[in-house]
Amino acid sequence: MSNRVPLPEDFTRRIRTTFPGHEPEEFLRSMEAPPVNSVRINPRKVAEAYSNAEVIPWCPYGYYLQERPLFTLDPLFHGGGCYPQEASSMFLWHVMESLVPKEDREDLKVLDLCGAPGGKSSLLASFLDGRGLLVTNEVIQSRAWILRENMLKWGAPNVVVSRSDPSEFSRVKGLFDIMVVDAPCSGEGMFRKGDVARREWSEENAALCSVRQRRILQDAWPALKEGGWLIYSTCTFNGAENEENIKWLIENQMAEIVPLKVPTLWGIEEISVDNGNGLAFYPHKVRGEGFFVAALRKNGHHTPQPIKNTKRKQYKVPDSVSAVLKNPGDYSFFESDGLWKAFPAEYENFLYRLQKHLKILDYGISLGSMGRKEFIPDPVLPLSWAFKNRWATHALDREEALRYLKGQSLQSGSNLPKGFIVVCYNQLPLGFVKNVGSRFNNLFPKKWRIRMDIDRHD
Repeated sequence: MSNRVPLPEDFTRRIRTTFPGHEPEEFLRSMEAPPVNSVRINPRKVAEAYSNAEVIPWCPYGYYLQERPLFTLDPLFHGGGCYPQEASSMFLWHVMESLVPKEDREDLKVLDLCGAPGGKSSLLASFLDGRGLLVTNEVIQSRAWILRENMLKWGAPNVVVSRSDPSEFSRVKGLFDIMVVDAPCSGEGMFRKGDVARREWSEENAALCSVRQRRILQDAWPALKEGGWLIYSTCTFNGAENEENIKWLIENQMAEIVPLKVPTLWGIEEISVDNGNGLAFYPHKVRGEGFFVAALRKNGHHTPQPIKNTKRKQYKVPDSVSAVLKNPGDYSFFESDGLWKAFPAEYENFLYRLQKHLKILDYGISLGSMGRKEFIPDPVLPLSWAFKNRWATHALDREEALRYLKGQSLQSGSNLPKGFIVVCYNQLPLGFVKNVGSRFNNLFPKKWRIRMDIDRHD
């Protein structure tokens, strides 16, 4: 670690004035240690991939790893079976459990305002477990497409992906029960993970981040319903971006802090905010990277806009379309430019409202299209939790799975029918091939394919 870019002097100076006694030196030494490696599984797809690893105490599906695998060459990652999320960020699971009793989780409308690349959104999707509605948003177009890809791979059918500015959410007043704002920040908590964060940090940038965070909070605040919860987080240690922003929100909006309780053994530090607290993850105390989180409850008097029943075109859904879902009666079906999609019927009118006011990138399940002779399934269909397979399947070993994910052709399996085949790795569907007799034509989406040389990384 001796070749690392040094910690910024202004940063170390602030740390030495923040902590008492010998603690600043413990903190700064910990910043030079290797980052903590961790992963979270998709319980809808994978059961025992990391069964021998240590469970992260605040997230039942998160695991500490001794070393970081090359996830680019892990078929489970490409099939939405796992996500390499930082351990501290998985604390969102504990916050959700603390705020929402089990009996109140059936009809939650949740917004992940700054969702890319998808770590917290996929965690929220697993927490909802197919119930309620999750809207995940990213304003930057390139990052929004990455978010869409990761959410499609994760497979939850009750998800809408948006590419909207936070200010546009003021048009859907009172819609969401929970708003998660993992705000863009100065990134001090990532100093152990690489030199980029260290090079880009400055006091001026941190100050700009604080101003931007307040704008984001103020712009999106109307979308939270009265009595709803805001979960605010950053990956920085800077009080101006953390507790000071929470105090500002309490003073300027009808909001109250919600105390968060944690076991002492976890090593998480409580920071007093108004009548409650925020929680700080310091790397010399917690087995994870730097993180801050706080929860607030909205006490305003905004009247939520009613969700109107919208008359829409009634589609005659072909049997071959509805047959690819486990419970087709739970979904509304839509057809546009030949592509059939499905979305939970219970939230159809919410979807119309979102489409009216926001830039929607994707929603629900892409099913496929009707060809001249047969139904042509969408390449991402097997990744959905709701997928009901009516095609033959073919198991791939790791080498074959990587070749498939690379976009290469595979040898046809014996005794398999011609046409579409679902290929799997360790019983996890990865996508489709088309058996043309002598070979399988690869149908894995081109933009998702592995670009790395897979032969050099055995």
